[in-house]
Amino acid sequence: MTIATVDRPVRRRRASPTVTATGVLVAWAAWHATTSRDVLNTRGWSSFLEFWEAALDPDVNADFLRLTGEAMLTTGAYAVLGAVASIAVGLAGAPLLAERPWETAGGSTFGRLARAGCRRIVRALFVVPRAVHEIIWALLLVQVLGFDPLVAVLAIAFQFGAITAKVYADLIDDANPSAFRAMRTAGAGRLAALVYGLVPTVRRDMIGYGFYRLECAVRSAAVLGIVGLGGLGNQLDLSFESLRYDEIWTLIAALMLLSGLADRWSTAVRHSGSATVVRGSWIALLVLVPVSWWYVGIDIANMWSERTRRLFGDLVDDLFPPRLGPGGWSELVDATIDTLAMSVLATAIAVAGGLVLATVAAHPHRPDATFGRRAAGWIVRAVLLLFRAVPAPVWAFLVVLVMFPGIWPGAVALGVYNTGVLGRLFAEVFDDHDDRGRRYLDTAGAGPVEQLTYGVLPVCAPRLVSLAVYRWEVITRETVVVGVVGAAGLGRLIQEHLVARDFAAVTGAIGALVVLAVLIDTIGRRLR
Repeated sequence: MTIATVDRPVRRRRASPTVTATGVLVAWAAWHATTSRDVLNTRGWSSFLEFWEAALDPDVNADFLRLTGEAMLTTGAYAVLGAVASIAVGLAGAPLLAERPWETAGGSTFGRLARAGCRRIVRALFVVPRAVHEIIWALLLVQVLGFDPLVAVLAIAFQFGAITAKVYADLIDDANPSAFRAMRTAGAGRLAALVYGLVPTVRRDMIGYGFYRLECAVRSAAVLGIVGLGGLGNQLDLSFESLRYDEIWTLIAALMLLSGLADRWSTAVRHSGSATVVRGSWIALLVLVPVSWWYVGIDIANMWSERTRRLFGDLVDDLFPPRLGPGGWSELVDATIDTLAMSVLATAIAVAGGLVLATVAAHPHRPDATFGRRAAGWIVRAVLLLFRAVPAPVWAFLVVLVMFPGIWPGAVALGVYNTGVLGRLFAEVFDDHDDRGRRYLDTAGAGPVEQLTYGVLPVCAPRLVSLAVYRWEVITRETVVVGVVGAAGLGRLIQEHLVARDFAAVTGAIGALVVLAVLIDTIGRRLR
């Protein structure tokens, strides 16, 4: 039996307010980035093309390959130490940030208010390290510790630790509370009920996210090298200054290799159902900690030396109280608006590029995939690896060859870099989704476009939107890393204040960045 629909009027669905607001925001950002600014620099195309031609002839000199290998090991060591430190901070901070361990059915009103107040204070303390990019922490720590390997480890631990604590706290709050509540009713303490009633239910997700942080730490360690802390980032910076494009491509290949290894390791741990794989990975990671510690020459005593205490006190005196820079409120507000526009455009570029490439990168191992489909999938995955393995400042150095400094170079550089990140995450969503709708459409004779439009995207849309919104929050923090090459926004302003050693103005600009990041985090949480 069929249902007649001929006489029914066809209703056009209105776009949701969120979709409309998103379109308006992107249009405004594009307009703001383009008006009153020259965008394209046609004089730089020759250098731009020369860079890509050098990919066919990288530097394979034995001495430079040895130097690249040493830099690769340094970057890997920073990543291991920073990731393990951030996991430790996350495990310590999550019980303080989570709401579940502090819930109670009784107690005085004063006690409940006191616990709620303490949680708010702890959350506020974790907001600042989460909102400030690790490169800012590194630039400030250099003023105290110099170019010590500890700077890279601590910078990663500060920011990633705060992020990990928030994610772990969310996992704890989302876990089934029945075992926790039963243990509390039976008289168990909060810590014991947390460890035995909640953590076992989310342990797999916590381990998986910890190894994902290792993958992210590799990219962060490369970025931190650009500020003079050694590793592949530092070598990339030196090669760019001398325009040695053949050296740059050798270093990019090393970054891709290191990022690819971390990517595969992280994916294997997160998707493997084998306890042996997880246990072996933890053992391997813990073995790498002392090896990395020895290789980069960490001296923990430097943290509390007399010189460090003196310089730290001087830095705090210089940073506080915060104040406006020479340009006053007008300069700070303009830089904040530029940062918002840059983050919106970069997110739009990354989401669009990530979706397009992820549709090709997904399912290269599907049994019904042709040889051409599989080859295209693996090629696109390699392109996505290239995009996310190369640090955003390096993309910015390249983009400013063909664009004048401003919002657009930063947006394009961050867009390309985050296309690699989102493309990989979107491809995982497509790989893991319920495939029955697509297979039904395939059996019914629908083409690839129809299968994607009606069988895949509707099922995956909530997760895709969540990832896109989360990445917008991250990109807002990342805008500071492209300020070193003349991109507009708070990153450029912070860089100018650091060069002038006007640290109080640096604090004022960081405060504006924190406020913007918290605002976007709030919007993102409501959208999710």
